[in-house]
Amino acid sequence: MRKIWVTVFAFVQIVQTVNAQSPNEKLATTIAIAKGKLIIVGGGSMPDTMYQLFAKSIGGKDQSVVIIPTATNDSAINAGAHLTRFKKEGFTNLTTVHARNKVGVDAPEFIKAIQNAKGIYFSGGDQSRIADAFLGTRVHAAMLELFKRGGVFMGTSAGATIMGTLLVGGDARKDLTKPFDFPAALNLFPNTAIDQHVLARNRQFDLIPVIEQHPHLLGIAIDESTAIVVEGNQFSVLGKSYAMVYDAQDWDKQKKQWGRVLKPFMMMTQPQRYDFVSRKIIRN
Repeated sequence: MRKIWVTVFAFVQIVQTVNAQSPNEKLATTIAIAKGKLIIVGGGSMPDTMYQLFAKSIGGKDQSVVIIPTATNDSAINAGAHLTRFKKEGFTNLTTVHARNKVGVDAPEFIKAIQNAKGIYFSGGDQSRIADAFLGTRVHAAMLELFKRGGVFMGTSAGATIMGTLLVGGDARKDLTKPFDFPAALNLFPNTAIDQHVLARNRQFDLIPVIEQHPHLLGIAIDESTAIVVEGNQFSVLGKSYAMVYDAQDWDKQKKQWGRVLKPFMMMTQPQRYDFVSRKIIRN
């Protein structure tokens, strides 16, 4: 097992702007062009089936997996807690990539690890820590290129939110009635805002003001022990609970039909799928 670690002592701030291009074609086209897969988990306990899907998607448990534990705290990382479950599940080729901010993060060993990976995993914790370390860097660019080439990304909780366009949650939950300047996420899943622990923590209404403020985004909220699997023009639901979709275009249709929004979100369960082109749930 290899470990790549960068210790950093400075803070560099970069400004990211959110692409407000229009939704339907942009969302569908960008994902369709990429050959990769996203397994986005809503936190809580992760069943073996999700690790099995990850292993199958990358070509086996002996393939190169980069684990990015940056969202969690240093004591857990130093103890190697982020590796425990993967070892238990039988993964044998694990590399840890971790930093606390951007100074030195574009070291050749970081970039090489990402380029050589078949899969990348983001742990839970605080999603802003991942953005502080990797957003806008060459390592970030390598992640996007890996996804386009067919790489598989899995993340849970904070590791789910970081895959979208905006970092929802955090301080924004303190007062949902006020506009909030959401920071940028890694944008692996373009034109989305992703929330997690949704029903377990009574967050099913938290994405409504986010999508009101950013109607070009598709809101997706995922409950615990549940994942969405993004591939091609669709995502499917995997797990025991619900995923929820918040679509401003659907809200506009409801306003025209009923004069107001009666159904602010659509609830999905396994094995239902959502199609980005039609913006509809495919009920199997």
